[in-house]
Amino acid sequence: MSQYTVLAENAAIEKPVLDDRKYRMLKLTQNDLHVLIISDPATDKSGAALDVNVGSFADKKYGVPGLAHFCEHLLFMGTQKYPEENEYASFLAQNLGHSNAYTAAEHTNYYFEVGASHLKGALDRFAQFFISPLFSTSCKDREIRAVDSENKKNLQNDLWRMYQLEKLTSNPKHPFNGFSTGNLATLHDEPTSRGVNVRDVLLQFYKEQYLANLMSLVILGSEPLDELTACAVDMFSMVPNAALPRPNYDGEVVYAPEQLGKLLKAKLIMDTNKLELSFMIPDDMEQHWQTKPGQYYSHLLGHESKGSLCFHLKEKNWITSLSAGNMKVCQGNSLFMVEAELTPEGLHNWQDIVVHVFEYLKLLHSHEPQEWIWKEVSDMSRIDFRFKQKLATSQTVLRMSNNLYKFAEGASIPPESLLNHTVLTDFDANKIKRYGSFLVPTNFRASLTSQLFEGLPLTEKWYGSEYALEEIPEKLAETIRNVSLNDHFHMAAPNRFIPEDFTVFGKKTDRPLGHPYLLSDTNRHETWYKQDDTFEVPKGYISLNIHTPTLGETVEAAVLGHLWTDMLDDDLNDVKYYAELVGLHCSIYQGRRSVTVKVGGYNDKLPAFLQNILECLIGFNPKQDRFESIKYKLAQDFKNFGYSTPYSQIGARFMQLFNDTTYTVEDKLEYIKKTQFEDLRAFSQSQLWSKGVFVQTLIHGNFEYSTARDVHDSIELLFRDKSTVAPTKEKAREIVKFESHTLAAAENSRYEIELGDANNINSCIEYYVQIGKLGAENTKLRVLTDLLGVMIHEPCFNQLRTKEQLGYVVFSGYRQNRSEFGFRILIQSERSCDYLEYRIVEFFKKFKAAHLGEHLTEDAFEKFKSALKVKKLTKLKNLNEECSRFWNAINDGFYDFEQKANDVDVLENITRNEFLSFFDHYLDFTKTGKPPILSVYLKSQKVLDFNGEKALSAAIFNFIYEHDLDVNSDAVDKILGQNEGNTEQAIDEIIAAAKESGESSHDWSDIQQKFTAHVTERANAPVPAKYPEGTLILSEAEFKKTHAKAGFPTPVKDLALFYYPHEDAHL
Repeated sequence: MSQYTVLAENAAIEKPVLDDRKYRMLKLTQNDLHVLIISDPATDKSGAALDVNVGSFADKKYGVPGLAHFCEHLLFMGTQKYPEENEYASFLAQNLGHSNAYTAAEHTNYYFEVGASHLKGALDRFAQFFISPLFSTSCKDREIRAVDSENKKNLQNDLWRMYQLEKLTSNPKHPFNGFSTGNLATLHDEPTSRGVNVRDVLLQFYKEQYLANLMSLVILGSEPLDELTACAVDMFSMVPNAALPRPNYDGEVVYAPEQLGKLLKAKLIMDTNKLELSFMIPDDMEQHWQTKPGQYYSHLLGHESKGSLCFHLKEKNWITSLSAGNMKVCQGNSLFMVEAELTPEGLHNWQDIVVHVFEYLKLLHSHEPQEWIWKEVSDMSRIDFRFKQKLATSQTVLRMSNNLYKFAEGASIPPESLLNHTVLTDFDANKIKRYGSFLVPTNFRASLTSQLFEGLPLTEKWYGSEYALEEIPEKLAETIRNVSLNDHFHMAAPNRFIPEDFTVFGKKTDRPLGHPYLLSDTNRHETWYKQDDTFEVPKGYISLNIHTPTLGETVEAAVLGHLWTDMLDDDLNDVKYYAELVGLHCSIYQGRRSVTVKVGGYNDKLPAFLQNILECLIGFNPKQDRFESIKYKLAQDFKNFGYSTPYSQIGARFMQLFNDTTYTVEDKLEYIKKTQFEDLRAFSQSQLWSKGVFVQTLIHGNFEYSTARDVHDSIELLFRDKSTVAPTKEKAREIVKFESHTLAAAENSRYEIELGDANNINSCIEYYVQIGKLGAENTKLRVLTDLLGVMIHEPCFNQLRTKEQLGYVVFSGYRQNRSEFGFRILIQSERSCDYLEYRIVEFFKKFKAAHLGEHLTEDAFEKFKSALKVKKLTKLKNLNEECSRFWNAINDGFYDFEQKANDVDVLENITRNEFLSFFDHYLDFTKTGKPPILSVYLKSQKVLDFNGEKALSAAIFNFIYEHDLDVNSDAVDKILGQNEGNTEQAIDEIIAAAKESGESSHDWSDIQQKFTAHVTERANAPVPAKYPEGTLILSEAEFKKTHAKAGFPTPVKDLALFYYPHEDAHL
């Protein structure tokens, strides 16, 4: 008997024209596991993903909210074959890999990526999670706390809060109605109070749900299909199976009739007003995958051109954005959602907005489905599929594994359509009308959310959200049942931007050019150009920085520049939206002392599209009728930055300290509140371009030289009247140059900011060690810092997050500003910032003692070097990645287009002794001399008190985790309760409990001494008196006054060496 059945072979699977990978979909004979094999001989990264068709919806059956998510966490903590809990992570880290996982309603997905030559070792370790995981008692308690930390990270996140309210107010008979993340209460406290051992429940859950026939595996490697297939058979045939049917939840609807016709009101954390209408849709749409009727309605309801719902509501200044689309909740249930972000006037007139939605739906219902509209969507789906470029390995295996079940036997989509199922092929008016029949007043519910709501009567249990659940007002219900056609609405016009010419001009070469050519280098304009010689795709990108000194001079100019670009972007919305529908993208924003314009997509009509955009930009004067709405949205963005997660804020706080012309959001918010339209008008008419401009352009992709030259000439002509007349190009380029301030030698400073969200319990620290100045002269030092990042990543995560449980977010690695580089460790935690600083410093000491010196063998060192080399030489996956690399090199002022390849040349010659000397000089905190250090504290206003019993408990659990003592948290809690005030007795009993587990690898007398010393130190003085270290920085302005600038970036080589090798090419 064959070991597998082929469901689809490569020759039968339609692929994009650029896809040279080979595919095979099969089912293992022994356990019915569905597998997709992808062979890509050119890949430098291999990987795999395994999707289990079970998720948080299964929690209800076992009575433990968060159980599926907890299983996802604990599964990684060792297997019978590889019992060390960090074996998998260490293997991946040493071979430039990474892994992750997520839990959704019906799926749990695990995936990894690793250097191509190490796939089999990674696969063997990965497979064991689904064959013989340990789910060890000692790891259980840590991972419960990790889940709890992850949950606390999201407590002040409006997306999570609203999602939970939607679940709470859904059909109680459906598993959507529940709490899916889990926390300490659901995974420990509540089960313990009922006498339930959550590990036993977890083992039962795993045994009953983690079955091979409910799994989908995707493997991508450089090996041939047959060799990869053999790996799948050999390594995954032992995954258990019980031939149970896939979970099915279509017996109940998410929102039954009694949950429809409701209005959910909720108070938000962010300063945002939103209105959302949700229509119940039966999820049988996979049967209609060739027509995709929902896309017809999302295309029209979400349209932003004149005559659309969005355009009309913006014209009234009631909304700042609108979107529409289908969201699958689970098998059997979908929602079609219309969501609008409201202005204050829109919030006041929300009922009228609901009426307008149904007026627009009336328009759609009054017309037969228009085939030409559907065909435009269909044509673009075919074009996008035809020229789809490769994704990164981890993205590929993740997406494919999540959808693989759709192509199994008996599914509505044949396996041969594995790749092209996104293409619309069959117009069916009846299917479209049937979908539209659900978009009616009797089949929806609404939510209205705002930070302004007060006195809402109800409080949600898990996130503490204030809310109310009411009936849709009867007068509104009556109005929408009897709406008439509105003359402001009409169907969208045909799209003039649909590409027609897909000729590819450049040819793929074995030695692609590693840099763009310099086409123009004058005192007005610097133009770079490269024709694609790698990807052979009919696409291109054109990027412009229109530099003007005005934008960087003051915070007022920065805010007015931001307002100006936002109003320009809004004014162009109609033309931009039509272009975006057919794969032409445009972004306009304020950069560093510049207006930045980027366009990209199918190159056929891209130059004409750019010309249209720039002509509008040159002649643009803001209009007063949209000023208040755009100002309101920008002020919201400034204000809401302070409510974002601490770890996502801290990088900007770091940069605003070091970089010139970087202003705090608080300063910008203060100014925008008093800004009037006349201020913007004066800025636009007499200030914005008053000091001239210098334009940098990159033209990259499927453009012939003649086209690139035409684009340059048209830009030159457009900006001629505004361009600077500086005497030299060097003088003109001063507009472009930026620098940052630098820490003084041996300086140790501390920058503290209070978190704006008073209810967020998380603080965040970034601990930064400054190492050197960016530039060619410090290449080796920078590569050594990068190498440290590769070596320290897994030990840092394992120590500070896994063992010490400091917080869910722990990150380490290379960091740079405009002029300097260094190394950082970032932690978001409930613990205080001074405690986090203490633990970071101690980690550096421990890292040296445990991983360097004699522990770092020549063989291990060479493996880390190889891992960094693979990282540096990772192949670009698509044209956009290459364009981004070139544009970043132009933007930073160094023009080091081939930095990664040059870094590898330097890396090859770095020795182990050089690395150890580097670490000793910059990061050995046991020595008296220290490098410049900056600690950025983003401090919660609600830092939890970790003194007394909490400090004692934390110290004891930290020691247990760090030394892998096999004793569970229930036993520890009981011992601490029985020995309150007698720490020595508690330690004795904990060690006795650990001995009883049968663990014999410890020196128990040594453990006893270390345990007592550890608890005495951490419990009596959780933070040593010397912390916080560093001189407190009183203000950004004072810091910049007292700290020297590091100097301007300078090109790594003479720019004349990049001139285009063509007669009369240099303009």
